[in-house]
Amino acid sequence: MLELVSSETMQKLEKILSEKYGVDTLLLMENAGRGVAEEIIKVIQHYSFSKVYILCGVGNNGGDGLAIARHLHLRLPSLSIVVYLLGKGEQLKKDARFNYQVVKNLSIPVVEVSSSQGVELEKGALLVDALLGTGITREVEGIYKEIIEKINTSSNFVVAVDVPSGVEASDGRIMGEAVKADLTVTLGLIKRGLCSFPGRERVGKLKLATIGIPLSLKEAGLQADGFLITPSMVKEMLPERHWDTHKISAGVLGVIAGSSSLLGAGLLVSLAGYRSGAGMVIWPLPSSLSSLVKLFIPEVVSVNLSSSGDWYYSLSHWKIIEKTLEDRKCRVLAVGPGMGTHPSTSLFLEKVVDSSFSGVIDADALNIISQNIDNWKARLTDWVITPHPGEMARILGISVQEVNESRIAASLRASSLLGCITVLKGAGTVVASPQGEIFLNPTGSSVLASAGSGDVLTGIIAGFMAQGVSPLHSAISGVFLHGLAGELMEKEGKKQILSREIAEKLNEARRMVENGEYTLSLLDGD
Repeated sequence: MLELVSSETMQKLEKILSEKYGVDTLLLMENAGRGVAEEIIKVIQHYSFSKVYILCGVGNNGGDGLAIARHLHLRLPSLSIVVYLLGKGEQLKKDARFNYQVVKNLSIPVVEVSSSQGVELEKGALLVDALLGTGITREVEGIYKEIIEKINTSSNFVVAVDVPSGVEASDGRIMGEAVKADLTVTLGLIKRGLCSFPGRERVGKLKLATIGIPLSLKEAGLQADGFLITPSMVKEMLPERHWDTHKISAGVLGVIAGSSSLLGAGLLVSLAGYRSGAGMVIWPLPSSLSSLVKLFIPEVVSVNLSSSGDWYYSLSHWKIIEKTLEDRKCRVLAVGPGMGTHPSTSLFLEKVVDSSFSGVIDADALNIISQNIDNWKARLTDWVITPHPGEMARILGISVQEVNESRIAASLRASSLLGCITVLKGAGTVVASPQGEIFLNPTGSSVLASAGSGDVLTGIIAGFMAQGVSPLHSAISGVFLHGLAGELMEKEGKKQILSREIAEKLNEARRMVENGEYTLSLLDGD
């Protein structure tokens, strides 16, 4: 399990190390400089760079850059190194000033600049971004913004130190403008914002450099601010079948989805439920619709409901659904896709949520909830909700832009409000618990942007829950395998897919995780 930290937690840890344990901050900067330099040397040797520009701010991130310049000079004496300092040497404090003086003593060129015109970046050189680091609290402006724009339009290979300048280290917001790095070498612990969009798309490849921190977060009396979901983590959560497993003990999933005009969503949920391992999928529908379902997935077990005219779930259906599902040992439901928002369906949903069932709530069921959010506060214990940003915006009463700019905060707020596990879909899916836990998903691909992809995810998560996996672990495993299925199809050269193909790819994704064959595209291994 990979711990993620906010900039605040990292600052607290460094303060504890310095004040309580006597670890000199200069030593941490020295180790940071050495660690990043090691990664830069690998890049230099791979691409045969002969010149490096190191762009330094006047804070500690700039001090790291100056330490990097010294280590590169000592390891590769023939390498041409130019340091651009955005300010004056006398502006530097303590550790950064010490490294500045050492670099000057070694006659490494340091150019102090006060405007972007003073920075010239030769094509084909390696650029090192040591401008701003984790301490950024407001939007980038002035010379820093101009230099970042110059870096981004240079087409040079860029290595960012700790975080790409302009990325908020705790939640991944872009603070006006941010460096687009090819490689980010983060220091000590992985910053949460590096794994959360939109910041993650500025990171490139991510490496972790150890800086000699002798304590774990727990030993320092601190807690992680989140976790990156890894293959080994998912492997431990996946359900297992034993030799004597039968269709009921394998897990029974109930599907509450669809209406007269929206049957396809429930088909995808059912298919994904089976492909994730559920032994039986039961889908209550009127016989006219059930017969259509059988044409596509004959394995789905029917419960014939009354119907007349345009059909939708209503309060009158609840008792027969509840009894039939309980008789077949079903305890988990996938609720919402394609079910519509008729007033009677809203009353039906209340019966579902207040029953002894748990499961996954998605799509139209979320839209019903958002119509009167006060009515649903703290009522969704043991449930998982899977909103996309638009549905999340309606639940929280904010704009989609606000959701996308603060995905972690929005997820935590929804979980606290409703008392459930929240899965905020989209690039870098966020999983949040009512207890404030955050898990960021590193898998995924743009091929998943296909109608019905979210319905498949609902079926996967609910299918795992039906097999006895906890709501939180089902959500974590579900989003990881769903994303991995997308990656596998992209590697096959697929640019557009049908969402049912995601479900069909689950077995391969799961096999790769269980056999240790998959490593994260963001990191080297897990």
